[in-house]
Amino acid sequence: MNNTTNTSAQSLDALGMSKRKSQGDLVYDVVRAHCVAGGGDMSGREIQAEYEAVHGRRIDSGTVSARVNALVTAKRLVRSAGTRKCTITGADIHPVLVVAQQARLVN
Repeated sequence: MNNTTNTSAQSLDALGMSKRKSQGDLVYDVVRAHCVAGGGDMSGREIQAEYEAVHGRRIDSGTVSARVNALVTAKRLVRSAGTRKCTITGADIHPVLVVAQQARLVN
């Protein structure tokens, strides 16, 4: 291993597993926090805007879409059966929300 690679590996080890969240986990955290705060479901563009506000860095809408699709496939997020207007674009969308939030709505 060269010195740069070794230093990067040491830096990652110093972070510990709890500090290393994937981009998907960060997207999930944005949706979860929004749901817990009573905000309900979110569109991809709403997730993008909130992610950028919370993390202070840009995330591409295609990246948000890919992460959301992966989270839906993993059953961590669910798509709403109904549609609503996105608060950012005004387009009709099928928003997503956290699975636990969905379960509370059904009970």
